[in-house]
Formats: sequence, structure tokens, C-alpha cells
Amino acid sequence: MSPIEFSLQVILVSTSGVLSPGPLFFINILYGSRYGSFVGLKIASGHAIVEFPLIISLSYGLYSFSYTLQLSDVTFKLIGVTGGIFLLLFSIFQIISILKDKSTNSQIITNNKFNIKNPILAGFIFTILNPFFLVWWLTIGSKLISDSVINFGIVEGISIIFLSHIWMDYFWLWFTAFMINKGKFVIKEKVYRIFVFAISVVLGIYGFYLLFISLTTYL
Repeated sequence: MSPIEFSLQVILVSTSGVLSPGPLFFINILYGSRYGSFVGLKIASGHAIVEFPLIISLSYGLYSFSYTLQLSDVTFKLIGVTGGIFLLLFSIFQIISILKDKSTNSQIITNNKFNIKNPILAGFIFTILNPFFLVWWLTIGSKLISDSVINFGIVEGISIIFLSHIWMDYFWLWFTAFMINKGKFVIKEKVYRIFVFAISVVLGIYGFYLLFISLTTYL
């Protein structure tokens, strides 16, 4: 298999993770509506800070790392509970800011007392606190990493799989931030508030689901 053929395979398989709605996607929509399309690139950078070392670790076969993540239910539960609480708090404060404040469109996001001002940090936090991100890389992603290293070696294999995957994160988060930011300027303030409220509710539901599944089942 050539590097180009394998890259196409990575791109195809990666859509199952990149395009799946999750906390990073919804946070990107909220931040994109306030800060513009380039915030998507910053959030993607925070995401990449977590993703690149994870790919390297799995590629080099640091089994003490991957073995712990695969078998320790406590590890996943801790991440899931922390992430669920964080999402719930973010959602609650966002909803409160919408209901209480008579702000303009540009102030709705920043009035959230739980707001993370640095989008790179937001991308990092909402990635590392999402156990389903780790599950994807330890299942679907691990097969891609294994094939890449076997076929192309450590250095080239890591480069191929990371570059083939990460550009999709950057493009998707930039594109969605761009589209929502453009749409913000053509919709009325009331409609925009309803939209942000709905996204915040979805984040809250996701946080509750993450908290519930982390406490009651094995991930």
C-alpha cells in the first residue's frame, strides 16, 4: 500500500471521529459565533496538543500507558465524571448568562462566568476531558496506527497518520466556526439567543449523559 492510498484510508476512517458531534464541536460553534472563523483553528490546535503525543505514545508501543487506559475503568470513569461535570457547569452558566443578561450578540458568550477565554486552552480541556476521544484512538485509531507503523516505520508512519488525520480537524472546526459566524450577522438577535440557548442545552445533555454513563457503566 502506498502512502497516498493509506492516507485516503485514514481520511475515510477518520470521518467517524472528526465529524461526530461532541463537546469540542459544540464548543467550537459557541466560540466561533463570538470570535470568528479563526477561533476554530485555535481550538483545533488545543486538540492537536493532546492528539499528537497520544499518537506517538501508541506508535512507540508504550504499553504501560495504553494498557492502563485500555483496562483501567477507574481512569475512564475519572475522566468521564470530570468532563461531565465540567460540561454541565459550562452549560448552566451559559444558560444563566443568556436568560439574565440583555447583551448584544457579541457579548453573550463572554458573559458566561465559566468561559475559557483562551480557545487553545478550551480545545485542550474539552479534548482531554472527553473519554470517547480516547476510546476512538484506542480502538479504531489504534488499528490505523498499527498499520501505519508496520507499513512505513515509526517516523514516516506517525507523520502520515497524524497529517492525514489532523488537517480534517483543522478544516472542520474552521469551517463550522466560519459558517456559524457568518450566520450570526444575518439572523436577528432573538433568534441568535435561541440558537445559543439550544446549543448550551445540548452541551448540558451531553455532560449529563457523560456523567451518567461514567458512573453506571464501563466505557
